[in-house]
Amino acid sequence: MLLTIAPVHAASVPPGVDPAQVLAVYPLPRDARPEQLILLQGVEKDGRFEISEHTLPASTPAPDSPGPMPLGANLLEGMTKRTFGIEERVSATLQDGRLRIACRPGTRPAGVLLQGPWYLPRADVVLQAAFSGAGRFTWQAADARLAAREGALDLGIVAAADKVDSARLTLAPNLDRGSWRQFTLLCPQDGGQLTLDALTLEPAAAAPGRPPRSTWAWDRSEWRERGDALIDWAASQGLGEVFVTVPLLEGRVAEPEALAAFVRRAGARGVAVTAVEGDPHMVLPEQHAPSSARARAYAAYNAGAEPAARLKGMQFDVEPYLLPATVLDPALRDRRFLELAAALRQAAGAMPLEFVVPFWWDGKRELLRELARHADGLAVMDYRTDPGQIQRFAAPFLDWGVEHGKRVRIALEAGPIAAEEQRRYRQVEPGAKGDLLLTGHEGRQVLVLLRAPGAYSQGRMYALGGSRIIDGSATTFHRDKAAMMRLLPQLESVFGAWKSFHGMALHELR
Repeated sequence: MLLTIAPVHAASVPPGVDPAQVLAVYPLPRDARPEQLILLQGVEKDGRFEISEHTLPASTPAPDSPGPMPLGANLLEGMTKRTFGIEERVSATLQDGRLRIACRPGTRPAGVLLQGPWYLPRADVVLQAAFSGAGRFTWQAADARLAAREGALDLGIVAAADKVDSARLTLAPNLDRGSWRQFTLLCPQDGGQLTLDALTLEPAAAAPGRPPRSTWAWDRSEWRERGDALIDWAASQGLGEVFVTVPLLEGRVAEPEALAAFVRRAGARGVAVTAVEGDPHMVLPEQHAPSSARARAYAAYNAGAEPAARLKGMQFDVEPYLLPATVLDPALRDRRFLELAAALRQAAGAMPLEFVVPFWWDGKRELLRELARHADGLAVMDYRTDPGQIQRFAAPFLDWGVEHGKRVRIALEAGPIAAEEQRRYRQVEPGAKGDLLLTGHEGRQVLVLLRAPGAYSQGRMYALGGSRIIDGSATTFHRDKAAMMRLLPQLESVFGAWKSFHGMALHELR
């Protein structure tokens, strides 16, 4: 969503800046901390650069937080090894995703520690090891508490012989997966050799059946005027649920008979129907009451409908971050969203309530913890096309679902996304000319885009250092929906390891 910047008026320009030289004034969030580099993304239109988002990279990036341990990948390719033992009887090499260990006989504990930049997800998984060699090696795992006191939990024995073999190692139930620190291979007292060709994290068992796929039908005429065609298409695509917009009239479902007939026809074909609604402005306090009225209307419809005509649930796609800072202070977004969620929960009663959230909310732990009090489930906009990224971004939410007993859908994007330009501005020396001024105005930090390079003393100047086009190919499958459909079984197999997984949701599939 583009933040459309109105034509610049003199009153909106900071004092001392010539309004004729200003393309746009862009306010930053109150908690923004600009440093040496500023990235602005948007499109050029009618001689102006309309900004959709900004990024403020830190000069000294914070260390990366541990990510979820990936399923199906050879973990050795991302691991480091360290030998231990006071008898110094161990040698080991880790290269090209293969670990080789040689142990001489000895009586004191010795072996190899394997560490990586991960935590263990809450999925139902096992370790799969492919190996050869000679000797019985004990496999162990340690979380932060155990590692601090040099302890570990036994996972099993790897009994190596000359032939290539494999072993499935069950994770200890009392291992704190979120603070996993290392795996340990203990050498036999009588010595031995081990070549570990691959180590992967795999689902413990095949899922009994994949959860239904789902999609959105935002145009109400699709179900109201072309309902049979929508049902036929959904059934042909193997979809088990559609999210539709349901119009209201005077606080009630506008056409309950038409909705009931559509829900019955869809149900007869194995397609459930959920009501969806969403608008960023719902998060504003004055919109909480009318938003709650929508939830009450859906609940009232279900209360009066026969079972076959009932909606499966209600879904709210609010996306408060789309509101500009001039409408809602970014520092208040989370609080207002949770207040809305609480009001919707009360209005929905026993009817299932689901929220749509972006994948980058994975770091909002307090928000997600509080949201679990109100939501029955989440649909996570995991809008990426790289399978590894999709899995990495999905895992924290699937873990959240396991922890709180909630359902989690993982959504992919198949709709068109317009190409945007990302411009890169770097701070210049005081007195030097730049294309972007960072200054204060009316109690806020603002960015002032200039028509031509200039120098101003009342702030910091940044010069345009380059730009690149972001075409959306990393975000949407629009250009190759067939590739998305081919990828789905792989993702469903991986995500099926989480008890919380509620299926794949496909945006703009039709």
